[in-house]
Amino acid sequence: MNRILAGIIFSLFISTGYVSFLVHERQQELQKLTHYTDSWSAAQLVSEYYRFESWLSLYTIDDTMPFDEVRMRLDIMLSQSDLMKEGDLGHYIEKNNAYSELAAKLAQTLEYLDLNLDKMNRSEIQDYLKIMHALDAPLSRLSSGALDKDISSINNANLKIQTLYYIYSATSVLLIILSAILGVLIFYQNRNILQAHRQVKSLAEELQSSKEQLQIQNSKLEYDVYHDSLTEMNNRQFFWENLNSTIEIAEENNHAVTVMLFDLDRFKEVNDTFGHDVGDMLLRQISNRLISMGLTSDTLYRLGGDEFAFLSTGLTENRAVSRAQKICDAINHPYTIHNTVINITTCVGIVISETERRSDYLYKFADLALYEAKKEGPGKIKVFRQHMLDKLQESRTLERDMAMAIENKEFVVYYQPIVDSFSREIYSYEALIRWIHPRKGLLSPDSFIPVAEKTGMINEMGKSVLEMACQEAASWAVPIKISVNVSPLQLSCKAFAGTVLSILKDAGLPAERLELEVTESSLFTENSTPLNTLNKLREWGVKISIDDFGTGYSSLSRLSKLAFDKIKIDKSFVNSVSTQEDALNIIRLITGMAKSLNMKAVAEGVETEDQLESLQALGCDLAQGYLFGKPQPCVEDKIRYGLIHSHKRTHTGGA
Repeated sequence: MNRILAGIIFSLFISTGYVSFLVHERQQELQKLTHYTDSWSAAQLVSEYYRFESWLSLYTIDDTMPFDEVRMRLDIMLSQSDLMKEGDLGHYIEKNNAYSELAAKLAQTLEYLDLNLDKMNRSEIQDYLKIMHALDAPLSRLSSGALDKDISSINNANLKIQTLYYIYSATSVLLIILSAILGVLIFYQNRNILQAHRQVKSLAEELQSSKEQLQIQNSKLEYDVYHDSLTEMNNRQFFWENLNSTIEIAEENNHAVTVMLFDLDRFKEVNDTFGHDVGDMLLRQISNRLISMGLTSDTLYRLGGDEFAFLSTGLTENRAVSRAQKICDAINHPYTIHNTVINITTCVGIVISETERRSDYLYKFADLALYEAKKEGPGKIKVFRQHMLDKLQESRTLERDMAMAIENKEFVVYYQPIVDSFSREIYSYEALIRWIHPRKGLLSPDSFIPVAEKTGMINEMGKSVLEMACQEAASWAVPIKISVNVSPLQLSCKAFAGTVLSILKDAGLPAERLELEVTESSLFTENSTPLNTLNKLREWGVKISIDDFGTGYSSLSRLSKLAFDKIKIDKSFVNSVSTQEDALNIIRLITGMAKSLNMKAVAEGVETEDQLESLQALGCDLAQGYLFGKPQPCVEDKIRYGLIHSHKRTHTGGA
């Protein structure tokens, strides 16, 4: 009997000690959660700023250092500066006027560099570094201030936890003392043995319950770390960890690694049309479908936004494409949310590799395949091929060559005549950019304009073309017009109208002789800047022409927003005007609409006499194409030196 009582008392000591151990462990876990705080964010920001200053300083003194490295550091700094606008660090800065002013100065400094770094020479960068150095001390104070704040918060939290630990420990000691007293009393009062046994049993159950609750909380914490809170799917962190483990397993078994990236088509339209709540519900329904497919739980992931991923090993290309198609079919089935039917599709990029074992490269290859799939249209599946990587590298090489071409003035202007459809007299010349590449020779705009628009170099390039075209036209003795194409990015710049006026003034060219050709897509957007810019230019006398009409989403209500001077009929209609009735009817409709709106109609791509005769019969005012002349690096001498007579004709619409 005494041995049983001694065993019960010993169990009480062990149990209370275990409770104290749990509290201590809880304190350690809470301390881990305080690592990612304001001080870390501020220190990271300041560190990146100093690093950027160092790179910038090094660039000014080292002529061999590539500009792309500096630009990359600027992009990193721009992303880091967002930390000062959001989260706990953002709130901390908002409460301090000095730090708010510092954040504004830093944002202004980085924004200026983002806009002007490409144009600044090393001397200008050195001068600007003096302005940047003035921010060093305030940034250091911000970092130290955030650190002091975090240390204070951590100390307070630790003090509270330590107090709780002392209280709980004292309670445990008291419980031990009471248990000892209870044991002594039991020795003298056998009638209380049963009651003591029940108390011990109850205490053990409570301890077991506490243990189970702690286990549940730990499991939930681990689950939250590796799962997406919206869809309950595996998240990006789980994806990268499993990708590395999948690569290791595949390497041991000599299997191929398969990475698939899924991106929903036009998901932004769902959010914009129905709201983000509906978008979230759609993502949850998609995740439910994917999970219900019966694939293993560690293969499907939501990486964020509308991007999903799939991992596997040992799949052939045919099996991988088949698996991707099944997943697409599951996603593509219509959804019903709030009595609204929503159709969504997805594009897929796949990489299957038996040799590549670098996780970041596999992700990059799958992303390249996904990019190619998105380019082809909704619902496409693409498997990575080497030419995709070659194309990317070629594009980057082209970007570097293009930057040098602008500096070395390798871009030239060719001129193609636009003539009166009936008299064949030259009405104007269209300025067309060409690139005299040092290795590839003469390049057409189709090979480099998309890259120029993507990189923003189109602004400098377009300005250069406009300057050369206006200077050339100003030298002509016959005052005919010059037409210049304008990019949507140029029109989106509020300073574009002033740039045009300055170029006209420097060249000595009257505004009435300049025609700017714009596309439909550059005008009819939510941004009002392009229309405002063109309206201002028309007030100054510049003529405006809408290019490639009929290939976009034009409407009479849209056309009425800006009184165009010309409508250019796309060559896809002109090519078949003499052979297809549909093309003939479309051109008849466009020319009739142009006349009703007091505009001229210009047919592009005229190559045969039959096409010209059909256009004349339809009343098309002007024509352009190889039938009248190919683009040439200079205009005819008779135009330049005034060896022909300029006949004024009356046309429908302003000249």
